[in-house]
Amino acid sequence: MFQVVRGVAAPGVPGPNFFVGGADDLDLLTAVEDKHDLPVRLRLAPWCMPGDGPDEFAGLIGMQQKHGRTWRVGGVKLFMDGTVEGGTAWLEHADCHGEGTEAFWLDPADYRHAVRTLHQVGVPTATHAIGDAAVRHVLDTIEGLGAGGPRHRVEHIETLADDQVGRFAGLGVAASMQPPHTAYTRADHTDEWSRRLGDERAARAWRCRDLREAGAILALGSDWPIAPYDARQILAAALEPRGAATGGGLSGLMALEGCTSHAALASSTESVSGRIAPGFLADLTALALDPVTTPADELAESPVTLTMTGGRVVFERP
Repeated sequence: MFQVVRGVAAPGVPGPNFFVGGADDLDLLTAVEDKHDLPVRLRLAPWCMPGDGPDEFAGLIGMQQKHGRTWRVGGVKLFMDGTVEGGTAWLEHADCHGEGTEAFWLDPADYRHAVRTLHQVGVPTATHAIGDAAVRHVLDTIEGLGAGGPRHRVEHIETLADDQVGRFAGLGVAASMQPPHTAYTRADHTDEWSRRLGDERAARAWRCRDLREAGAILALGSDWPIAPYDARQILAAALEPRGAATGGGLSGLMALEGCTSHAALASSTESVSGRIAPGFLADLTALALDPVTTPADELAESPVTLTMTGGRVVFERP
């Protein structure tokens, strides 16, 4: 595990989010940290699954107190659906194979109960929601919680209806998206993802720019190991999305914010991270090229000259 985490630092990722299965993962991190200083700062979110009851909720809430020198638990991960290609994304209407009409939680009301239970004790949630029906249900659930409380986030959001774009900013929900995934689709919609959805929904793919222009918090990532965790590739894909994502790329500043200040907002750590400023965590990456002005193809190959975690140099290019 230490080797994997050390590898993350070299391409410029000083503070990734990891979603973990349970307490065993925290025991492993504790054992690693007994012998090594972790080269990156980790924010962890254990899973909440269908069928979980009071005992499981108590365990998830209790885990929020766990932390090490450079890792901490901060939130809970839930799944509202699966994948478009697998026919398990929850869609407003069936895909071309007649699939995609069921949620991961067979009774979506149980999902609402789980989120409310966590929300009431201040635990933020991150929900995997790829299909348009899944995203709508998550937003409806959060709207039903009322004002105040922790910030919740939606992961993936691969296809999004027009009437849902503005709800993210209105509800204060963070959108967490993965621009590198656009490379798995094709502009002519001949890939499996686009064929399953059909032209109308495929045309609403990865609406990063629309969400930002609507005022949403937009955190960018890779969903490693589905796509490479290299921060430079995330930035490049955000500038120039591939395949079916025709809604327009982000500006250089928007993309950089997605990996820094907006990522901090989405993780409820905006008071200590996401900027280079007095009193903030000194978790930062230095690139040889300016990420705001460099073209995407050049940025993807920019040398990483320095990565720091907590003011400690964890990677430095000679």
